[in-house]
Amino acid sequence: MESFHNTKLWCSFYYLTPSYPEVSIRISVPLIYLKEIPASDMISVLFVDDEPVLVDIGRLFLERVGNFSVTGVESAQKALEMLSEKPFDVIIADYQMPGMTGIDLLRIVRSQYGDIPFILFTGRGREDVARDAINIGANFYVQKGGDPKLQFADIAHKVETAVERRRALIAIKTSEQRFHDIINFLPDATFAINTDGSIIAWNREIERITNTRAEDMIGKWGFAHSIPFYGKRRPMIIDLLLHPDPAFEQIYPSLHREDGMITAEGVLFLNDKKHFFLARSSFLYGPDGKIAGAIESLRDITRQKESEEKLIRVFDHLPLGLQIFTMNKNGHLVCTGGNPASEEITGLGTRCSPGRPIEDVFPGEEGQRICAVSKKVAMEGGKDSIDNLEISLDGSKRHYNVRIFQTYPGEVALIYL
Repeated sequence: MESFHNTKLWCSFYYLTPSYPEVSIRISVPLIYLKEIPASDMISVLFVDDEPVLVDIGRLFLERVGNFSVTGVESAQKALEMLSEKPFDVIIADYQMPGMTGIDLLRIVRSQYGDIPFILFTGRGREDVARDAINIGANFYVQKGGDPKLQFADIAHKVETAVERRRALIAIKTSEQRFHDIINFLPDATFAINTDGSIIAWNREIERITNTRAEDMIGKWGFAHSIPFYGKRRPMIIDLLLHPDPAFEQIYPSLHREDGMITAEGVLFLNDKKHFFLARSSFLYGPDGKIAGAIESLRDITRQKESEEKLIRVFDHLPLGLQIFTMNKNGHLVCTGGNPASEEITGLGTRCSPGRPIEDVFPGEEGQRICAVSKKVAMEGGKDSIDNLEISLDGSKRHYNVRIFQTYPGEVALIYL
């Protein structure tokens, strides 16, 4: 090998092929291509040609000008043996070879090894072969002849293009599979649609509660996701996120929008049973940062709602007077409400209207005392009591023993005994 330098920093190689020592090939390449390439970034090439000199030239050029690792074989049968032993990123194969043509090899590769990029060498005037190769699944074809340096530079470009495309598709499929695995793992019924409204995900939990398989839903559009829930096509929370409809949103009194998300509660009848659901929907974004769709999760809160209804019944029928006060955003303790017994026992029903400050409910010196204790318990927790509390109402005075306890941070309950 002889090298020389000029202002463009090129190196020239004079290569004597082992098969044909009398043949001398000169190849010039930029020095920038001679840097060491990490093994993890190398493109593995299987070069198949019954002309050893062409394999040798191809190996030399590709390995010198790019991040290629080239394995050369002289028949299609040997190529299949190599493929059975190790994977390759790309195959370059001659068409006319003894025993098995490049087209025959391509057919076997596509049937046994999937979409490995395949580049076919054809002789001049064999456009019919090139056409058949493309129809069968070849990524590119290259006609033999001409300047070897230009020819292999073209091959190197085609190899990189084919491999980059395949790696990009694999990355997309891997990303999609990861997305679907995560969706399927979620305990809540979850589905997703793209901006056209087509269903792109339908997880196992939503399959279970609707008795509808993902394979029967993926790809459907036009509000198809609502049919298993409502028996007809209609917008759901996910659609209102992508396409707001203030009029339709009125059917969801609890609907709340915040930071690109919608939350709402609703009732659905599944398998002839009434279910309460908490629905949440948020945007999905593409690699470019633009909205690519939306995802919705539905959590069955039926047991929670049933428990709340039981507590409400207990609250309403409790024979003791009970009032609830909550700290508002301004730091004032205001009345949330009281049970029917609190009105009967204290007569304070009109005073303890929702949103009214505790100071208005309990005026006077005695009122200051209960207000101070109630605020302390609401903020710090625990419980306290005031015995023989005097409450003036309509000119008469009444006395109560009051028990005060925190029900939630910032919330306090008063029980009259």
